[in-house]
Amino acid sequence: MTIKRILGLALVLLMVLALVPAAAIAEEIDFQVKEAAAMRRWDNVWAALDPVEAEMMAQGATRAEVTYAVYQAALNCPLIDKGSITDFNDNEFTFTTNGMLGGYNYRVRNFDKAPARETVEISKVEKAFSEIASTKSCGWANAVDVLLVQPYSGFDSSFTTQYNTEAASIAVATGGTVTELKGNAATGPAIAQNYTNKGVVIYDSHGNCIDSKQTSYLDLHTNTGLLSSDYTNGWAYNGGSFYGIDGRYIQNYAGELSNCIVWMAICEGMKIGGRGTTGTALLAAGAGCVYGYSQSVTFRGDYEMEAVFWTDMKNNATVAEAFAHMVSAKCPNGYDPYGDAYPIVMSADDPFPANPDARQTPVCDWTLFPQEPIALESFGLSDASVSVYRSMSTEVSITRTPYNANQYTATWGTENASIATITGNDRKATITGVGEGTTRIYCDVFVDGNFFGRSYCDVTVMYYPTLAEAANVEGGTLNVVSATSNYPWQVAIMGDRAAVKSGNQGAASTTSTLRVVIAMEAGETLSFDWKVSSEYNYDKLGFYVNNSLNGTQISGNVDWATRTYTAPSNGTYTFEWRYTKDTSVNTNDDCGYVDNIRYTPNYILGDVNGDGVVTTEDALLILRYTMGLQDLPANRVLAADYNGDGSVTAEDALLILRATMGA
Repeated sequence: MTIKRILGLALVLLMVLALVPAAAIAEEIDFQVKEAAAMRRWDNVWAALDPVEAEMMAQGATRAEVTYAVYQAALNCPLIDKGSITDFNDNEFTFTTNGMLGGYNYRVRNFDKAPARETVEISKVEKAFSEIASTKSCGWANAVDVLLVQPYSGFDSSFTTQYNTEAASIAVATGGTVTELKGNAATGPAIAQNYTNKGVVIYDSHGNCIDSKQTSYLDLHTNTGLLSSDYTNGWAYNGGSFYGIDGRYIQNYAGELSNCIVWMAICEGMKIGGRGTTGTALLAAGAGCVYGYSQSVTFRGDYEMEAVFWTDMKNNATVAEAFAHMVSAKCPNGYDPYGDAYPIVMSADDPFPANPDARQTPVCDWTLFPQEPIALESFGLSDASVSVYRSMSTEVSITRTPYNANQYTATWGTENASIATITGNDRKATITGVGEGTTRIYCDVFVDGNFFGRSYCDVTVMYYPTLAEAANVEGGTLNVVSATSNYPWQVAIMGDRAAVKSGNQGAASTTSTLRVVIAMEAGETLSFDWKVSSEYNYDKLGFYVNNSLNGTQISGNVDWATRTYTAPSNGTYTFEWRYTKDTSVNTNDDCGYVDNIRYTPNYILGDVNGDGVVTTEDALLILRYTMGLQDLPANRVLAADYNGDGSVTAEDALLILRATMGA
């Protein structure tokens, strides 16, 4: 009987082989062999790195020490592509092996050693929205089912069942069912396949952002189904004991999405380094809107916020309305009440924000349920006039009566594109300053294809200051420069104030330095305004004189204050402002700020010879200096610049002569 079965199976196999072209079989075999070799390479890489991590952990080493030891092992691993190690800090680094993307991340690899995630029970809240204008251009879900992805559920004790309950309640409201992908069942292919025909997708997991790759990864517990080409394309990531896919993986392998909403309840889902790659790809694949966080959200903060948000969504709110209520109720400062992660919404009307680490006011009108058409009675613009710096942008929104009218279309225009340009949609527009001056932008609204009306907004485009101009007191001419090329200081516009800020926001174990060098005499002073918005007692702003710390560093939330330094003797002084970060934790603005740098000399302007009065002799000294017949000390050169244009010329001498004559 056994022989007959074997012969029968052999006969079936021969029949199948007869139907399949030999070339196709050979191609498939070759593919499988190459895939197996690629996966073995990964196994060998981690076989070299894992023992180093285990030994350091057993010794009780700190996170930074463990990461550094693994980093050194990676540098010495011949399987890791030479020169591919990047993004190294106290928590992580990335690398490639044969072009395939991977990396080490202490936080995610050791997630099971974290304290348990707190379950937060929140009662149903009353809807108490402010009146938020919202069109229906984003529409609503074209499906009723819910997908809940929980790769670490069952492996990580910090994950609770709150999202299981939430997903079930959403399905009850929509009349759909819930598909749950947990643990090893949450593979890349399974997630992509189940994205389609869903109205809501909730991704409850850890997340990871690699700045140099400019994308945010959704972490998995298994690499089942991931191909070497996925790693090479960069939309998959191999972390040894964890893995990741980004939105491009979904876009590449899933079919057309059903205008769903994606709630990324993960760490760093929309970190600034990711540049919205995952959200943009999901929108391109057919999602209606994507929700995520700019930094590592706290577990408790996410659970509290989602409870308010989804209660409102189930009561027929728009995303904009639910978001506004959520922020008002749970994070009045705009960010996670227990951390520093700002919630963000991406949609067709809300692209990835220029600064994700700031409060967002989304206008996304996406809803769980279909909406009735609402006729427009009247409209206007949110601002009658705006000011914007050249090469920068600002926004203006359409206001409508009633506030939720949706039966119209809008087009935007500018009266002078050499001063300001504008691009927009049916909800809002972005105004970009091109050249200094004033002009008007306008919005034309159409109903049923017929012209309904036009509304204007005056635009003033202002000169955008240089770094030195922003750092100096008004009219000051000190040569203030950024002394660090990797993390240069930047101009910071805060309302009507132009200042400068450090450039190493979010970059662990770095320093960003601002510098000015001045020849001073004893008794002369340098004063400045400074402030800081950082992680208290860890990320600090310090003032240094000739490479020595002067006074106390400031950290935390310290508002503008003025400091003054008095030169104790004649000499050349190098002044520096250094914003120094210790590790990867980012809090508040994660920046130091400096403004109104002022040098107050002992001299009187125009008193070139230093006798205390301005006379024709000073004018003569200037003329001799411009002809190369006279040398002047540095501070006397400053006194000679009578017109304040930054140089000493015969015009300064002429102005002094006119002044001595009373003219």
